[in-house]
Amino acid sequence: MSLRVAVGDGVKLHYMVEGSGPTLVLTGAPVGIEGFAGLASKLSSDFTVVRHDPRGIGLSAIPATASLSLNGLSDDLLTIVREVAGDEPVTLFGTSGGAVVALDLVSRFPSVVGRLVVHEPPLFGLAPDGDRLLERANAAFRLAATDPKAGAQAFFDVSEALHRTFAEWPRPDPVTLPPMPQAELEKQRFALGTMAPVTVNYWPAFAALPRDKLVVAAGSASVGQPARKAAEAVAARTGAPFVEAPGNHLGMALEPDAFAGWLATLLKA
Repeated sequence: MSLRVAVGDGVKLHYMVEGSGPTLVLTGAPVGIEGFAGLASKLSSDFTVVRHDPRGIGLSAIPATASLSLNGLSDDLLTIVREVAGDEPVTLFGTSGGAVVALDLVSRFPSVVGRLVVHEPPLFGLAPDGDRLLERANAAFRLAATDPKAGAQAFFDVSEALHRTFAEWPRPDPVTLPPMPQAELEKQRFALGTMAPVTVNYWPAFAALPRDKLVVAAGSASVGQPARKAAEAVAARTGAPFVEAPGNHLGMALEPDAFAGWLATLLKA
């Protein structure tokens, strides 16, 4: 079922509800409804799966005057959760920037979730070499606003998110991105030039996180990558369990069967 909800600023968020069972909300940033399609199809037999387009992504269009902030993104997510579940706590899975949004949401509204799984939040500043990583990432974001192809190349060079790495060293050689159609370039301009800075530069309110509800995950093929280092830091600072997921940072999209099986097993445990 495809639905919409107005959240102010002229924004109407697009979300979908499918399946039956306990409510499982899937959230990403910039990953939207389409990015979770494979995962949702595998989980909807066991869960009522909710997925959404964050503002500015997919069918959740925003006018030029609308704001975009981390608190705003988590407020949007809260609105969708309340629309679907009322005051009942939900299970929440956030990946990449969506993991950051989920951390902000539960630090401010912990009663929203019964369980939270965050997968590779790209909080580069938490890594041991965080200052250097943030400097490179922010340079890529600035570049993406004017040259999205070059910005995307620069960001994937620092994030290593296209690689499968199983050891800390040696680090992989850069992968040259293929040419992108204009529509994809415009998506990258927004995703990297506007949305990514508000998630990557976030600093969690660790003391406010409900540690007994939190599980931190990272890909078994992401060893040494910045988002995995960040995940390890979140687990260390909160004392939350750290678990390995199938694949790399993009494991949910590249290995949906294995990833869905892993997530379903984790949530049923």
